Amino acid sequence: MHILGVDPGSSITAFGIVDSQTKQASFDFLKLPKKLSQEDKIYKVYLYTKNIIENNGVDGVVLEGTFYSVNIKSAMILSQMRAAVIVAAKEFGIDIFQYQPREIKQAVCGYGGAAKEQIRFIVEKTLSVSLENQPLDVSDALAIALTHIYTIKNV
Repeated sequence: MHILGVDPGSSITAFGIVDSQTKQASFDFLKLPKKLSQEDKIYKVYLYTKNIIENNGVDGVVLEGTFYSVNIKSAMILSQMRAAVIVAAKEFGIDIFQYQPREIKQAVCGYGGAAKEQIRFIVEKTLSVSLENQPLDVSDALAIALTHIYTIKNV
């Protein structure tokens, strides 16, 4: 089963695919130009997600759950990016799963307050990949996919 973890953002949206059996992983990210309109960013994330799903035999899509933010504008933008991913997945009839940030950190690092650098370290060791020159969003996306794999194995 190929699980796609997505860390959506307004400047970078990261994608991590993990095979639940072999733990083989692949990853990519989409850097969105600051000058691009919000509508065009949403559309780019949608198209990019569709392309990844089409070309990688994705069986499930996993996102970080909605979080509460003091900055309502940031929360709204993030929600729009998440919606682009959800629509792309639903277009293929793929199930969508969501985990809260603390759940992801707990599942991957054993500690719900883990720092992004800790997540990267554990993800690199678990999946035998180097993420040295990748944005931290990539390790987050892979951690999101791993969380789902760990969760479905414990069900």
